[in-house]
Amino acid sequence: MNLLEAILLGVVQGATEFLPISSSGHLKLGQHLLGIQEPQLLFDIVLHVGTLLSVMLFYRADIMMILTGSLDGARGWLKERTASALFAPEGVRLATLVLLATIPTGVIGLVLGKLLDPDSGDSIITPKVVCGLLILNGFILLLNAYFMKREQESEAPERGGMLTLWEITPLIAVGIGVVQGMAVLPGISRSGLTITIALALMVQRLHAARYSFLLSIPAILGALVLKLDPALFAGDPNTLLIFGAGALSAGLVGYGCLILLTRMLEKAAFHHFAWYCWAIGIIGLVML
Repeated sequence: MNLLEAILLGVVQGATEFLPISSSGHLKLGQHLLGIQEPQLLFDIVLHVGTLLSVMLFYRADIMMILTGSLDGARGWLKERTASALFAPEGVRLATLVLLATIPTGVIGLVLGKLLDPDSGDSIITPKVVCGLLILNGFILLLNAYFMKREQESEAPERGGMLTLWEITPLIAVGIGVVQGMAVLPGISRSGLTITIALALMVQRLHAARYSFLLSIPAILGALVLKLDPALFAGDPNTLLIFGAGALSAGLVGYGCLILLTRMLEKAAFHHFAWYCWAIGIIGLVML
């Protein structure tokens, strides 16, 4: 892989990570078209780190709330030794919701890891499979048209209206974490699937996006810790530069796409990405 290819794949990653069109699926197809035989999983994770930095910058207020709230909660527990003192700060409750979703995501990710590992010899994720999953992803996104219309019409269930981030229950958090784990399949968008499920569970669309992208932080960090091997950088001084250029381009483009996605959610136009997924999936199957 050369520097230009790394930057190009970084742009693809940044443009597709937050938009609900599956960044991993696009990277899989991009690597196939470019004929890249590098350690794919590591490079994918490095690009995800670039977009991780952009989401941390975009939601920096929430991250600071989690950090400061956790410190306040710890001090409260040390002082009063009660659960109410520990969970009183909003940051602690938000951190708990993120943790509850991250646990099932990690378990499912480990189970599916062997199938997705290109070095294992058992991977079933071929370019054709990715195209098929992109088509499926389009149908998932189409559901958003119904869920967003329901929100706009304020069709509230008997238990109350649409939920905010602070009203997400532990059971809802675990459910979203389960579907996030399934989104490790290239072609299925993590953001698209988690936001769709959150909308189905009556979470307001902007709060659903906010929660979805906060969940991406521990998911990406966990994958990096598990797969990062310093030996992969040995012997080639240009590897670090190439990977860094890819991560930088992914982060810059990703931040812009976060702004775009938020505006599209405000306009309830999220489901229009289904047409793109169908087009890429069908064209890919024909070409392959």
